[in-house]
This record gives sequence, C-alpha cells and structure tokens, in this order.
Amino acid sequence: MEETLSFPLWLRINHVINLFCMFLLMRSGVQILADHPKLYWNDGTTPGSEWAHFGTKVMPKDRLWISMDEAEHINSIVALPGGHHNLGAARNWHFLIVPVWIVNGLSYAIFLGVTGEWRRLIPTSWTIIPRAWESALTFASLQIPPDSAFTPYDPLQQLTYATVVFLVAPLMILTGLCMSPALIARFPWYPKLFGGRQAARSLHFIGLMTLVLYTLVHVTLVVVVHFPEDVSDMVLGSTNPNVTLALWIASMVLIGVVLFHIWATIYTLRYQRQFQTHATAIVEPLMRFLFGSLRSRQQYAKADISPYFRVNGYPPEHESYQRLATENFADWTLTIGGLVEQPLALSLEDLRVFPKQEQITKHNCIQGWSAVAEWGGVRMSTILDRCRLLPQARYVVFHAFPQAEYAPNTYYEVLTLEDILDPQTMLAYEMNWKPLPIPHGAPCRLRIEIKTGYKMVKYLRAIEVVDSFGGIGKGHGGYREDHQYYDKVAAI
Repeated sequence: MEETLSFPLWLRINHVINLFCMFLLMRSGVQILADHPKLYWNDGTTPGSEWAHFGTKVMPKDRLWISMDEAEHINSIVALPGGHHNLGAARNWHFLIVPVWIVNGLSYAIFLGVTGEWRRLIPTSWTIIPRAWESALTFASLQIPPDSAFTPYDPLQQLTYATVVFLVAPLMILTGLCMSPALIARFPWYPKLFGGRQAARSLHFIGLMTLVLYTLVHVTLVVVVHFPEDVSDMVLGSTNPNVTLALWIASMVLIGVVLFHIWATIYTLRYQRQFQTHATAIVEPLMRFLFGSLRSRQQYAKADISPYFRVNGYPPEHESYQRLATENFADWTLTIGGLVEQPLALSLEDLRVFPKQEQITKHNCIQGWSAVAEWGGVRMSTILDRCRLLPQARYVVFHAFPQAEYAPNTYYEVLTLEDILDPQTMLAYEMNWKPLPIPHGAPCRLRIEIKTGYKMVKYLRAIEVVDSFGGIGKGHGGYREDHQYYDKVAAI
C-alpha cells in the first residue's frame, strides 16, 4: 500500500530553519577557508603538499613569509562578511549558527522517529539501489519518472535524502569538532578516526561541497518535477491545494532570507565591534561549556614532527630586541609582576634552573594550518607557584616585544588562571631540541596546547597577573580580540 506524501507543520518549520542556517554556515565557512585557502591530507601542512589550493597567491621563496600572507580577499557576495582577513567575524557567525543548526537537526530526527515518518526517508530494502540507478538514468535522459515511482519519494530522492541527513550532516559535525585544539589535545585519538586534523578539515570541505551540490540539484528538481504541487505541499501541507498562496509565502520566505544576508553582511562590516560584543556574549560561554574543562594529554612521537613549521608574525625589528638577539639573548630578562607576592625577573639561565618539561604537541593555527613540534621549557604553574599569586588574581597577561606589523601597539594576549594551570601550558625556550629560533619566538614563547595559536604569545618580554583586563589595550582580551574581533576563548 502506497504512503501518502505529507508535510506536517514540524517538518515545514525544520525546513525553513535549515534553509536559514545552511546559507549562513556556507558563507561564513567560505570566509574561514579564505584565511588559509589550502587543504591537506597531512597534519604537517607542508607547502606544496596541499591537494587543493584556492586563490592566486604564490608565496616567495627568497624571504620569510608568514601564514597571514596566505589569506585571500573574498567578495562579500560569496562570503560572510567578505573582505580580507575577516576571520573573527566569520567565526562568530559560524559558531552562532552551528548550535541552531544542530538543535534543528536533532529535533527533525526525533520527530521522524516518534511520528513514524522515518519510513519514508530511510531505505528498508537493498532493492532501492538498482531502482535509484534506474531513476538516475531517467533523469539523465531529461525525462521524469512516472508518478508511480514517487511512493512517497522517488528511490533516488529517498537514497539522497537519507545520505544527506544521516551521513553528510553528522560527518560535518564530527569533522568540525576536530578543529577544536582543546578537544583533540584531550583526546588525541579522535582526529585519527578521520586520518588526522587536516584530513578532517578536508572532509569538512568535501561535505560542504556535497551540501552545496545537493541544494542546487534539489532546488532544480523541485522546480522541474511537479513544481506547483511540491510548493503547495512544502509550504501549506499536502491537505491544502492553494498553490497561489503557497507561492506567495515561499517567495516571501526566500526574499526574507536574502534580505537577512544583505543586512548581516553590511552590519558586520560596518559595526564589527558591536557584532563581536553581541556574538561573543553567546559564543564564548558555549565554548567554555563544551571545551573549558578539557586538559591537554598530547604526546606525539618524534616521527610525527613536521618537516616544516609555519611562522605567524614577523620577528621584532625594534632596536632593543635586535641588540639582545645579537648577544644570543644573554641579557634578556622576563619580568613577572602584578598581583603576586614575589615579582620575578628571569633570564634564560634562570628559566633553565627550573624543572624542564618536554612535550611533542600539535600546533593548531586559527587560520586552519597545523604542525607538530617538540617544545622544551618550564610549566607556567611552576612559575606562578614561585611568584605566589594574590587572592584577587584572575588573569595572566603576556606581553611581546614591539613588532612592526602591530605598531603602534604591541602584541599581548590574556589567559585565565584555569587555562594557565593546564599541565602542558609552558614557557618554551627550545624547539625540536634546539634553542627556540627567532621566527618562532626566541628567546621564549608561550605554549598553551588547548588554544588556537594566536593565544601563544611569542617574543615574550613581560608577564602580568591582573584581576581584570579591561584597561589593557582596548580591553577585549588580546591584540587579535582588540583589532581583528576574535573571541577570547580560542578553543575551536
């Protein structure tokens, strides 16, 4: 007995929300990709090993270049918000919408189960495969299968819908989680399920392209096959045959989605600080809830160390730094003060007196690239124990030497005491069993393995313990937060 195709109210609401979310996720995802428009199957992301490269930039081989140089400009018609290196805003849009999309998808799956509607979506016989092939051949010949094939869906439709809902969508969520340094630092085995973090990133992109293709084909078939009836069913439900009303409502919904995207793009570009403030008020608590309690347990093998480790941030050209560098940083001093009982001024030799920690870990840049290296240095918790924190201490601020690209400001980032107490948060003065190279932050840099790379301040000159960071810089928690509208949590 044939089932009657129906579109209950919950299903129609799910479809509208999904439409709203998908286009926002696609556009913000394209902007995120544009910051490192290369895809790899290896976690070392060695230049030249990418399997896909978008954009026109060719990195020079006769001078130092940094990963920020690889970012591409992208048109606002395609990306949200568009432009050059608007990664902070794109991430905030992406992470605002992802929870809505996931909750909507879960409610869809639950309603499918409790109402029995799953039978029309999930194949119950292997015979659907040859029947779907026959249907594909029919469409390829520019013909439409007979009405009897739609019971309630054409076999090709049913197989495609089931694949998208129960395979592609969950894959997008699972591979997206591999972008969290906190998660993969706590569970290093997790990204290996997908072949590594970069393989997961590639699969995430392939999933995106699959959804784009599915959307284009799906919309085309709706227009070509039984268009008036389909629109009436999807908008009003199968019991209401008012095609004119259905077309009017569908048009208003689509126009509303387009107008929202135009508004979102203009608003984000024009009022980036305001958008950052409102978005992170939601995004940051969610990140802390999901990833805030995770602690790094990485320990990769020597064989995993990447042959190439990208640089981000040009070395300081300031006279004070250059003078120290020419003397191998023999006179360098790291001052540690603020809300501590015992302020410190530590040289490299002083740092080497502390118990040494070595760890082979994966660096996860917010732009998307990664690399594995060995780091040697001192745990931050050991340093703070020596300083003896005052009761009102809440945050630790890391200050760098002046760098031309950040002038007239200097680079700084803020971390919570909880972040600092991670056992693999350290001050590193060695990289791959050698003194820390200048491009990677000599003489000393911060390593915090549960965060993306921009929180790991290089070229350290001072550490300050505070009860509030509102008066430091523009008061948003770091240089990237102040000037590029990033979030403070940096857990994904």
